[in-house]
Amino acid sequence: MSMTEDEARYEQWMDDLYREHKEQAIEEFTDERLKSFYVTHPLVAQLAVETLAEARKLLEGQSTAAQVFAAIAVEVGLKVALLKPVVHGLVHSESTAEIITDLTLRHTRFDFFHQLLSEILLKHGGVNLESYAREGASKGLWAEIQEVQKCRDRVVHRAESATREQAERAIAIARVILEDLFPAVVSHLGLHLHDGVRVCQDWRCGRPELCR
Repeated sequence: MSMTEDEARYEQWMDDLYREHKEQAIEEFTDERLKSFYVTHPLVAQLAVETLAEARKLLEGQSTAAQVFAAIAVEVGLKVALLKPVVHGLVHSESTAEIITDLTLRHTRFDFFHQLLSEILLKHGGVNLESYAREGASKGLWAEIQEVQKCRDRVVHRAESATREQAERAIAIARVILEDLFPAVVSHLGLHLHDGVRVCQDWRCGRPELCR
C-alpha cells in the first residue's frame, strides 16, 4: 500500500527530526527520566501481557488468531512498555510529553526508532537490542520481530492463514520482550515487578516483615 502525499511528508519530517536530535537525545537522557515514567505508570505493560496470555490460549486449534494476538503483544510491548517511556523521557516539558509521545507512537515504522531505542536501552536499561537473540534462534531478535509483523500483515490484509509454527514463534518473541527484556530494564533501574507486570519501587518488598 503506497503512502499519501501527507504521509510521505510526515515520514520526511520525522526522519529529519530524528537525525537532527538523535545524538543530543542520547547524551541528555538520564536513568531518572526512564525510572520516573515506570514509577508513574506502573501498569504500562499490562495490556501487552494480557494479550500475550490470550495468544497462548488461542494456540491450540487457532494458530492464525494466536499469531495475530502475539504480534499485537510484540508491537504493544515494544511501543508502550519500552519505546513510550524512552520517548516520554526525551521531552522536558511534562505538559507536552504525552502529546509528543502519542504522535511518535503512531509512526508505524519500527526501524525508524530502532537505533535510538537500542542505544538508550543499552545505556540506561542494560539491554543490547542490536545483538540480542533468542536462545536457539538463527536470527537476531529485531529480524524476527520484522518477520512477525510481515506475517501479521499478510493475515490481516490478505486473509492468509498462519501456521502453528509461525504462531509459536510470535508467542516466543513476545515472551522475550515482555518476560525477559522488560523485566531486565526495570531491574536495571533499581525497580522490580509484581506478578510479572506491576512496576514497584518499594524497597520493603525485599523484606516481607516490613510489608504490612
